[in-house]
Amino acid sequence: MSLVAEKCIRCGERTREIYRDNPTCSPCRDEIEIALAESSEAHRACPVDNAILKKELAHGVIIDRCPVCRGVWLDPGELERVNDEVADEVWRAMAFTRALN
Repeated sequence: MSLVAEKCIRCGERTREIYRDNPTCSPCRDEIEIALAESSEAHRACPVDNAILKKELAHGVIIDRCPVCRGVWLDPGELERVNDEVADEVWRAMAFTRALN
């Protein structure tokens, strides 16, 4: 392992993270995953206003969101995954706060 972090293949920022065998920072990895999800699924229409839903990342889960009404539409299991991720973030924050005291 190098003492100096490699540059992200997408944005050029220094990172120690690897994604698909390439140095890739977290924000770029998230954008790549959203793009892959959008390309692999059929476009869905919003049940409220029929606009084409866009993919967004919410606590590590790719969700569908309407750009017009801002409604959020979840696939089976996504709400549970978001809840689990939020709970994990709360526990990490509590542990960090305790470590500071």
